[in-house]
Amino acid sequence: MKDVDGLRFSHDGGVATVTLNRPERLNAITWPMVEGLIDFIELSSRDNAVRVVVITGEGRAFSSGDDIVDGMGEIPTRHGEPGMLRTDLGLHHELVKLLLSVPKPVVAALNGRCHGAGWVIALACDFRVARDDALIGDIRSSKAIFAGQSVPLVLSRLIGQSRTMDLLITGRVINAVEAERYGIVTRVWPAMSYAHELAAFIGELAEGPTQTYAAWKLAVNRSLLIELDAYTDYERRLAHLVRATEDAKEGREAFREKRAPQFQGR
Repeated sequence: MKDVDGLRFSHDGGVATVTLNRPERLNAITWPMVEGLIDFIELSSRDNAVRVVVITGEGRAFSSGDDIVDGMGEIPTRHGEPGMLRTDLGLHHELVKLLLSVPKPVVAALNGRCHGAGWVIALACDFRVARDDALIGDIRSSKAIFAGQSVPLVLSRLIGQSRTMDLLITGRVINAVEAERYGIVTRVWPAMSYAHELAAFIGELAEGPTQTYAAWKLAVNRSLLIELDAYTDYERRLAHLVRATEDAKEGREAFREKRAPQFQGR
C-alpha cells in the first residue's frame, strides 16, 4: 500500500487498521485520503490474512468531515479524465458502497468528534464503537450544506425516520451515550479503559468465522445495496439544487468569515 498524506496504515495479526492522521485539522478529509481509504479497503478485502478492518482517528477526533477550510485538493481521476463521459457516482459513494459490501467486519473506532464526511464513513461501517467522550453528529445543516452522501438512507435504517429527521435537520451533536441509546453506536467504553476494551473487541472479531460474518453482513445489507445507486443519483440532483440557493451561498460566506449565518429561506 503506497503512502497517503493524512492516512497511516498498519497490520497486526489479522487486523488491518487505517488511521485518519491529520490531528492538527481534526482529521479533516481530502480527496487523496478518500481514494487512499478505498484502495486500503479493496486491498484488505483481497488479503486472506486480514480478518477485520478498523478505521480510527489520530488525536482528539475521528474526523471533523471534509476539509472545507483548506480545500480537499484535486479529485483523483480514477474513473477517467475530467470532461470525459462518466457513469460513476463519485468517490464518497464508491467508499460507502465498498464499506457496505466488503466481506469482512469493518469497525469504526470513534475516539472523539465525528462529523460530516467522517460521520458518513462511520455509518457505512458494520460496527461503531466509541470512547465515552466522543461527540457525534452531521452538523452540515447549520451551514446550509446538503451533502448526504448516503447518510439519510443509512441512518434511517439504523434509527428510524423521526430520529434521522431530528439529527439531520437540526444538525445537533449528541454524545456517545445518547448515540448508543439511539442505536448508532454499539459499544461505549470509558476513556481510561477504551484502548483495552477496543483491542479485546477487535481481537474477538479477528478470531471468529470470517466467512460466516461475511454472509451475515451481505444478507443484512442486501436491500440497502440494491437501493444505494438510485438513491445516490437522486441525492446528487437535490444537492445540485441546494448549492444554487442564496442560503447555501450565505452558509459558505459565514463559515469563511467565522460569523453566524443569516438565512432568508431562499
